[in-house]
Amino acid sequence: MRRLGFIFSCLLGIVFAVSCRDDNFTPWTVSAETTTPVTKPARIESEEIRNVVIMVSGGFNSLSSYLRQDLMDLSENYLPGGYRTAHVLLVLSRLPADGSFATTSAPVLYRMYREEEGVVRDTLKIWPQGTQLFGGTTLRDALQFAYDRFPAKGYGMVLSSHGSGWLPEEYYFDPSKFETNASSSGGNVWNAPARRTGKWYFPEIVEDGAPVKSIGQDKDGSNAVEMDLVAFRDALPFHLDYLLLDACLSGGVEVAYELREKVDVLGFSQTELLAEGFDYETLMSRLLVSDPDPVAACRDAYNYYAAQTGINKSAVFSAINLREMEDLSGICRTLFQKYRYPLAMLQGSSVQGYFRYERHFFYDLKDILVKAGISAEEEAQLDAALAKCVIFKGATPYFMQGTQYGFAIQCHSGFSMYLPSMGSAYLDHYYKDNLAWNQATGLVQ
Repeated sequence: MRRLGFIFSCLLGIVFAVSCRDDNFTPWTVSAETTTPVTKPARIESEEIRNVVIMVSGGFNSLSSYLRQDLMDLSENYLPGGYRTAHVLLVLSRLPADGSFATTSAPVLYRMYREEEGVVRDTLKIWPQGTQLFGGTTLRDALQFAYDRFPAKGYGMVLSSHGSGWLPEEYYFDPSKFETNASSSGGNVWNAPARRTGKWYFPEIVEDGAPVKSIGQDKDGSNAVEMDLVAFRDALPFHLDYLLLDACLSGGVEVAYELREKVDVLGFSQTELLAEGFDYETLMSRLLVSDPDPVAACRDAYNYYAAQTGINKSAVFSAINLREMEDLSGICRTLFQKYRYPLAMLQGSSVQGYFRYERHFFYDLKDILVKAGISAEEEAQLDAALAKCVIFKGATPYFMQGTQYGFAIQCHSGFSMYLPSMGSAYLDHYYKDNLAWNQATGLVQ
């Protein structure tokens, strides 16, 4: 049953009540002593047509109840039928064992399928208590285990957790840890020169202090462990046919370009995501089939929110063919060089942003260049490059309409991007030294 009401998966604002059921769905509470994997053979006659979906549920944090419900939605809807079915759903999960974080929890990898008696969850591997899903090598080891154990025609992943796109670990929640001039009050956030000299405005954003991080988060007490974009890329040990990032603010061109050699199709959101994220009631009917359709999964998610009313009618999704990114990087490199001065002077208030609470890190890629003054001919070239790689995009007219930090969505290219004129020397340095997009385009010099 789909949750009712409204909550942000990244908890960046007012928290509204939702109706969640407690079905005692706790495959992650298996004792650490029961570590023997299921002994049934993984190889079947149809492995040449088999598709494997790996659901990564990183909810040892403030999202635990919502990710638990996502798994319930999966179990109550379309699942592979029987152990010897052609397609395989694997779940890598770390969620609090008792719902209160009172005890340490361990990541667990299990296979989920449906028998006549009900849903079966075969435990394949359990990590030691206290192991972090996004710390160390856990994610990479789990993916390699799945790849070795379940040979298949194709592999896809759905990752659900906190997210803040390309930003360095922990930066989103507290820039003052990184910026000596950053402050929590004052400053004209729309004044580019002031912005560059460190007059920051970062209001209090989270009721319980839980930060929104790069890609994935484990929150053990006061210690939060996350993966930045480059670490996440390196944790993918084999090629994925598709990756759906059910995480806030992940829809940047920086994320797409970094993953272009690891993934074919990438689905993500340029804005925050409401708590329900992707449509988990229909998701596996799109993916656990002979010809998986991750683009349809993105379209389903957008259509669900577009049919809502009020603040729940808030969604921005796109699907990207990562094999067609080079034309975009080429035209952007040319335009970034030609319009370097206008870009440096660009006021953030004139550009389509995808952030709330004055988090000036995510602007629309095309609108940045249009507002920098590119010609009609150059805009047509940019549109052609975008059309090659953006295979689906959908945006509601507003995000959180009627709320203090809501905003209109007047243009949507399918990508967000860093706007250096609204950034900082620290972010410029990180961007230049770490991200493949900058190496290809020279946005930051």
